[in-house]
Amino acid sequence: MALEMVLSPLISVAVKKSADALVEQFCRMWRMDENRKTLRRHLLAVQEKIEDAQERAVGSPAMKEWMQELEAAAQEAVDVLDEFQYEALRSEAISQQPKASSKIIKGFFTHENPFIFRVKMSKKLTKVLCTIGKIVSEMNAFNLTPRGPPTITIDRQTQSSVMESDIIGREHEKEEIIREVLNPQRERNNISVLAVIGMGGLGKTTLVQLVFNDKRVKEHFQLTLWVCVSTDFNVINIIKSIIQVASGNASTSDNKEVLQHELRKKLDKKRYLLVLDDVWNDDERDKWEELKMLLCSAAGAGSVIIVTTRNESVALIMEAFPKHNLAILTNEDSWKLFEKRAFSAWDGKQTEEHREIGKTIAHKCGGLPLAVNAMGGLMGTKTELSAWHEILNSRVWDELQSKNVLSILKLSYDHLPSDMKQCFAFCAIFPQDYEIERETLIQLWMANDFIPNDGSMENLENNGRSIFNELHHRSFFQNVQKWETFEFSNVTCQMHDLMHDLAREIVGNKCFTILEPNSSGSVQKDVHHLIVGDLAKFRGINNILEQFPNIHTCLIDEIDDYKPKKKDFYLLKSCSLRALVYQSKNVPKKIGYMKHIKYLDLSEASITTLPRTISKLYNLQTLKLSDSEIRELPSEMRYMVNLRHLFLDGCSELECMPIGLGQLKYLQTLTKYVLNSNKGGSIRELNQLNLLSGYISLSRLESIRNREDAQMVNLAEKTNLYSLKLKWDETSNEEGTGNSELILEALMPHDKLKYLHIDGYSGSGFPKWLMEVPIIRNLKELELHQCINCAELPPVCLLPFLENLYIIKMDNLISIVGSTYKHVEGNKSLIIFRVLKELTISDLPNLESWHEEDFGSVAFPELKTLSIIDCPKLKSIPTHVPSLEDCHIKKMNNLISIVGSTCKHVEESKSLITFRALKKLTLSLLPNLESWHKEGSESVVFPELKSLIIRDCPELKSVPTRVPLLSSLEVSNCSKIKLRQISHLPMLSKLSIVLKNMPNRELDAFRPPKTLEELEMKGYENVYPLEEEEKQLISCQTKPVLRNLEITRSNCFFSCGPGPSKEVALKFWKYFAAVEYLDIRDCDNLVFWPKEELRNLECLKRLIIWSCSNLTGALIVQQQASPLGDSSSLTVTLPQSLPHLEYLHIYNCPELVQIPVVCSKSLKNLKIIECPKLNIEEMLAHVITNPTELEELTIDGSIHWRVWPDNVEHLPSLECLNIENCPGIESFPPGLHLPSLKHVMIEKCPGIESFPPGLHLPSLERLNITNCPGIESFPLRLQQRLPSLQYLIIDDCPALERRCRSGGDYCHLISRIPVKSIGTDEPKGKSFLKNLPCIRGS
Repeated sequence: MALEMVLSPLISVAVKKSADALVEQFCRMWRMDENRKTLRRHLLAVQEKIEDAQERAVGSPAMKEWMQELEAAAQEAVDVLDEFQYEALRSEAISQQPKASSKIIKGFFTHENPFIFRVKMSKKLTKVLCTIGKIVSEMNAFNLTPRGPPTITIDRQTQSSVMESDIIGREHEKEEIIREVLNPQRERNNISVLAVIGMGGLGKTTLVQLVFNDKRVKEHFQLTLWVCVSTDFNVINIIKSIIQVASGNASTSDNKEVLQHELRKKLDKKRYLLVLDDVWNDDERDKWEELKMLLCSAAGAGSVIIVTTRNESVALIMEAFPKHNLAILTNEDSWKLFEKRAFSAWDGKQTEEHREIGKTIAHKCGGLPLAVNAMGGLMGTKTELSAWHEILNSRVWDELQSKNVLSILKLSYDHLPSDMKQCFAFCAIFPQDYEIERETLIQLWMANDFIPNDGSMENLENNGRSIFNELHHRSFFQNVQKWETFEFSNVTCQMHDLMHDLAREIVGNKCFTILEPNSSGSVQKDVHHLIVGDLAKFRGINNILEQFPNIHTCLIDEIDDYKPKKKDFYLLKSCSLRALVYQSKNVPKKIGYMKHIKYLDLSEASITTLPRTISKLYNLQTLKLSDSEIRELPSEMRYMVNLRHLFLDGCSELECMPIGLGQLKYLQTLTKYVLNSNKGGSIRELNQLNLLSGYISLSRLESIRNREDAQMVNLAEKTNLYSLKLKWDETSNEEGTGNSELILEALMPHDKLKYLHIDGYSGSGFPKWLMEVPIIRNLKELELHQCINCAELPPVCLLPFLENLYIIKMDNLISIVGSTYKHVEGNKSLIIFRVLKELTISDLPNLESWHEEDFGSVAFPELKTLSIIDCPKLKSIPTHVPSLEDCHIKKMNNLISIVGSTCKHVEESKSLITFRALKKLTLSLLPNLESWHKEGSESVVFPELKSLIIRDCPELKSVPTRVPLLSSLEVSNCSKIKLRQISHLPMLSKLSIVLKNMPNRELDAFRPPKTLEELEMKGYENVYPLEEEEKQLISCQTKPVLRNLEITRSNCFFSCGPGPSKEVALKFWKYFAAVEYLDIRDCDNLVFWPKEELRNLECLKRLIIWSCSNLTGALIVQQQASPLGDSSSLTVTLPQSLPHLEYLHIYNCPELVQIPVVCSKSLKNLKIIECPKLNIEEMLAHVITNPTELEELTIDGSIHWRVWPDNVEHLPSLECLNIENCPGIESFPPGLHLPSLKHVMIEKCPGIESFPPGLHLPSLERLNITNCPGIESFPLRLQQRLPSLQYLIIDDCPALERRCRSGGDYCHLISRIPVKSIGTDEPKGKSFLKNLPCIRGS
């Protein structure tokens, strides 16, 4: 099937290339034109009969073998014709360069010598011609019948936006699931599970999407989360996905304990809805139990998990109730869906016969929505009744008796045009369930010649978008979403897993993913499109090209820990690569020899310059350098005549542009253009680039000499640009207005612009086009940054589509709305920003008011996000903000109350001010803020407020009291706010209260709110437990829920010895019985081991003690001197009340001489860092005596530690061992055998001279030896003793480094280790799947 996918379009590409004008001209000049014409005739003869050959190949092995030979010959012909085209372009580029005899002489002896090229290419063309001639002779013997390709009529035009079709026939199921999800009975449990079960293609995901997005569901749950699980039920990956969806930030840790901590912080005991979509594994009960435990620990009451799966046993394992077995569509609903898909663009022209055949086809789809959608999309492209009869009578319907839905999907695929077939099948290269960006996908299609060229080079991308939209319309793509920001606009899609299966079946081995070397078996020569795993395991790209000699697309997954070598790239010269993603520190010169390359992604590469040879990539269409460290582009880039997309966004170090970019007439994407008055191209280069689209940033505009140069940019004609940034260097403001006013006036854009940023403009006023509505009326976003001399804003309140407004560093601005606009809306006192959703005003030292008129006010009915930062003269914040959800106020020195007396009529109440939608409020550095309302804090209501942060507001006396949903509160350096008031907040789950560098405050009382789960207290001394009447305490008593406790510089929790202060301190700890994570820092009162404090902490899992300078570790009841006066000889036992302790970390406690014996068998992680007086030998002996599950051990800064205990082999679970800054340690125990150990780091241990002779670490993967000059040798038989070693780092170990380098006696021993760094060269790299723009995890 893969042969069918590629052969017909491949022949078409070869035919078109054989008639290319450049190729024809070049062959005529070199007297090879007769061979070219013969080749073209042969290809045309094959093209006429290829359709018949493909049909007859189904039952003919001979025909299949002939087609395989034809494919190889056609691909070779394409490569040869590409070389002709490349050489023609090269010759043209050379003719435009300054002639130099030295270059000509040098060129005679290089691969570019004309005579050598003619001889070489003549041989290649003759060989191809001979092969094709034989194939044509065999074709004639087959008696194939000439026929044209099937005619496909596509009436739809390119769509401006793509939307999912309305769902038909699932309303009952939707309501039933919503009723179950919102059932009040679920409040009795922290978490419950529902399952939606059904075969592939039934619409499980679509149905749950309807539920997920329903308004009632969104309002009921505090968090809604969607995670696609797919075939790999990996608990760590699922947790990381949940954290990312909940917070927007990806977790970098793979440690389950760390992830659990992050998960709890993000979910924060909120009532959440979590969808686990597409779960497959039915044999993963243990993994599910582990995941469920983690999810339960972070869930609020009434949380619900919905699982979609094909397998009922998955629902049984997950104890789902109820289980919704999704039924097939009824015949009536199938017809409704088919009718909608097939006839939506027919304008009622369908006949009754069309409808009758359509009903039959819809019935034959077996009630599967995916199949109905696919067939409806297919039939909508065919108007002739004969075509409808042909599909109705297809044999595929007989195959459906076996319930193979792929047969129906394959029928839809069979009726695609050949170029559309290969575009769809190519998508098999992407991982299942990943998002694919449309524009990058189209660029990859173009690189592989999949998009037909209709003779107009400008239309390739539009043709690609038409193909994309058609594939979506026919249901080959789904979940199509459009997103747009200031810098990026794109459309993303996914493939249903059945469609992905179909693509994999069609493409066969043409698309391949390989994670390990030599795991591809016999498919290597068949592979054309490849995703590669860790490059380090392949030891360079050269080995990939050797294994896969015919690849056209190579997307490298990871380059972590790999340092490329020169020899890695020699095959680039002869390869047929069309597309390459390669993010590395070094870009070799040989990259310029890739004659066929059309797509090259070097994004995020640590490169400052590109090799000049890259300018020889005359076929290159797309070059991505986004977020790289590039400083200068090659000066000869103007000869890259086919370049269409140059991505430079995020290249902050770029200094100038090469001269002649204006010659690149097909250039459509140029995200950054940097001017430099001393070198590089001028602004006039942009004059002819009228195909530019999307986003462009013009930087260092102070380099423009005059207005005429600026006018040559011709922005008004570049109507495909939707986003524009105009940036002057900061120094231009210091030098005065200069000519910036004339320049900005000349840079007038077209009136369809959506996003405009102006940065560093030094003019005293904005030009006319910016101060009047017509040119800027379509703006969705406007940012004015560092326009320090402007005193008036553009008419932002009159822009009908403006959603985002950012005003930053405008020193002369006095009011947001000037008197010019006071009569807007016929109301002299009210200005309305009708659709504004986000407003930021920052660094405006002279801003005094929102409205220039004293009686005026401003309303923002749709505003959701407001930030006011460093506006010291502004006295108020707007209160006409009914939709405001997130508000950040900082450095407003004149703000005295959040709501002033002038705002008392808001919400139709003279006494109450209600911020009805506000969910998050941050107040910081407000030195004069005294109250929430001049009439008292009771007058302000925040019914939806969930997060409140108050920092450095020394005069504020209280927190608001009308906050029924407040769950997170941070109060920092607000000495007048009473802790007693905080103690009574009803729904608080997270609290941070901090005093930093504040004078001693008056006595205060505190009790953690009963719902509190996380508490951080810093800098509190004069605080005692809040006493309550005994009856009230008993009646209100609930099970404690506080899990995380961090105490820093708060000595009120500890006492130096027995007495009344000890009793008072201990009263706090009765609230902490459920604490699992305890972090104690900088508490000078902590001298003895806190036995009494820890007595009731039976749930404690993690204990961290940090920088407690007086802590000795002795128990207060056992403080007795030994006969020798040596306190270190005391035996101290950790209270048996810590049975679940897993992590014990002690940092920087200089007086610590002992820690208790760690009796907990659950201990997994022990770290002792910078505790110089601690007897490490004794401590380790006690740890190891008691069998534990210890997985990680770190000892750092123990200057007196010399020997290991003898029984170190009692650590069978140890996986990670770190020994640092221990100068006294001299050796490891002999016969060291730790079967689970995977990672070892030894650093700054000069006393260690060798490894033990009996060393055997069968699981060790990473070994890092740094600054240990005494180590001179490895143990004998290194490979047998460390068989799993994958990473080796040796640094500042002179003797060992010398023996490991090339020529040393250990060089052969470490040669098999995939990743190694000897000396200071540390390997670095990037990860493709995390960064490749066309793929994002769903």
